[in-house]
Amino acid sequence: MIRLEHVSKYLDGKKVVDDVSLEVGTGETLVLLGTSGGGKTTTLRMINRLLEADSGHIFIDDQEIRQMPPELLRRNIGYVLQNTGLFPHYTVSENIGIVPSLLRWNKARIRQRTVTLMDKLRLPADVYADVYPSQLSGGQQQRVGLARALAAEPHVLLMDEPFGALDPLTRISVRKEFKSLDEIHGRTVILVTHDVEEAFELGNRICLISEGHIQQLGTPTALLFHPANDFVSAFLTPQLLQLKLKTLKIKDLWHLLPRRADTSTALLSADSSCWEALEMMATGPLTVTHQQESKTIDGNGLMEAMAAYKN
Repeated sequence: MIRLEHVSKYLDGKKVVDDVSLEVGTGETLVLLGTSGGGKTTTLRMINRLLEADSGHIFIDDQEIRQMPPELLRRNIGYVLQNTGLFPHYTVSENIGIVPSLLRWNKARIRQRTVTLMDKLRLPADVYADVYPSQLSGGQQQRVGLARALAAEPHVLLMDEPFGALDPLTRISVRKEFKSLDEIHGRTVILVTHDVEEAFELGNRICLISEGHIQQLGTPTALLFHPANDFVSAFLTPQLLQLKLKTLKIKDLWHLLPRRADTSTALLSADSSCWEALEMMATGPLTVTHQQESKTIDGNGLMEAMAAYKN
């Protein structure tokens, strides 16, 4: 668990983080979202003391981080950078094993952990263990960076624009792998991004920051359907329909969908998003079952239900 209490920070005489308070629970992914210069990365770097807060308090598992030596604090926090930060003269396996080595794990344990993570991240150890970062694609380098951050099994994972340097298709692919990675479950994750779609896809909650202030902190549906102010509304408006389609699930709209069950060859889970449903509707209506009830839905019925939805 991570807790910030009234944290502020000045850089070059300007207050870039202003009285920020928030809490991230164990097993939760909180996304710090906003435009460049809003204070997201500065906030993240104060959590592992790459920057020191000028005022306020930061706690990890109820321990004030200033009471811990910085090097010990950082060894227990996974950190993923946009440019990966891999050591070019170390092989992939050596890069992944850096923190476990510092923690004095034995070689067999480090090897086993490295192979496990590489396999989970689609980097088979028999192919990639002994190659160097320069021999990898951007997506592969980012996977190695993620494996390195997770290698010592940290309870906390901090991610600063982790997919920002990747091309759009690779970014989507690596993002999906990250979301499905079982290594993430049970960890406290804070992820910084300026990509709105990325934030809504990966975050359990989203903290929208502008000019060092929290504009709104809440679930994706809370930001979409109950924006706290005009800034939040304006920030999300350009992608509002797409975000609603990807955030809402069929089961969320169940009570609003027409009560009919016709014959349809295409079946869909009620846990699927509205976006996934629309993609499948290219071949016709869909039959969906939820809590032992079946309904057939088409594009018009789905969009009408979305228009009537109130969170």
